[in-house]
Order: sequence, then C-alpha cells, then structure tokens
Amino acid sequence: MTSMDLDPGCRKVLHAIQQGHDDIQKITSTTTLSNSQVNYRFQKLEELEMITVSKPDGWVTREIDGQKRKFKAPKQAQLTDQGRKHVEKSFDPQDLDQLSQEELIEKIHELEDQIDSLETQFDALRRQIQQLLR
Repeated sequence: MTSMDLDPGCRKVLHAIQQGHDDIQKITSTTTLSNSQVNYRFQKLEELEMITVSKPDGWVTREIDGQKRKFKAPKQAQLTDQGRKHVEKSFDPQDLDQLSQEELIEKIHELEDQIDSLETQFDALRRQIQQLLR
C-alpha cells in the first residue's frame, strides 16, 4: 500500500502517532481533524494492521487552552511494524504545508540520515563490484 492509497487524514494520523501524539486528544490538538475523524481513522488503520488501538482505564489531566482539565483516558494508538514502514517510506511533498517548522526540521534530518546511509551502502557496493571486476 502506498501513501496514495490512504486518504490525507489517515496519513496525518500515522504521522502524528510517529511523532509521539499517540491518543485521540493529542492528535486532534495537533491536526485539523476532529475526535470523530480521528476515531474513524483509528478504525480504518487498525483494519489495515498499521496501528494497534487500546483504551486505557482511568482519567487523565491535561492543560487545554491554558486550563487544566480532567477527562476519561482517550484511546491510544501504536504503530505496527507495517505502519512504521509505511510512514518511513511514504513522503508526499503536498503534505509539507501541513507540517510545523519543528516537523519539517525533523523530516529534513530524517532525509539527511537516509541519504548518508544510502551513500555508505552505495560506496560498499561500488567497492564490492570493483573487487569482483579485478
């Protein structure tokens, strides 16, 4: 499945989970999606085996708009290996305008790390080919 197979909302949810925003409340506060939209994406992504969803017991206290609020613990999600691979491989340049400056910087660092890794692998492959041709 490619990033084009998922709607933008699913891609936003996967990206948010990867960034550590692992529950419905955190995802709605960092995206333009509503609770019901995130809940729908949770169901869809769980069916696709890209995330696992759990519902913790108890209450959480969070600061929202400068006020501390207490509410039932929201559903939490974790990326599966398949979801993690999908997020790492998918990169849609159209999503750039939806990322914060911090997320853009992190994405640049991830891409630089990937380039460094690919250059190292390419150099090793080149040396192996040169040795075989001698």
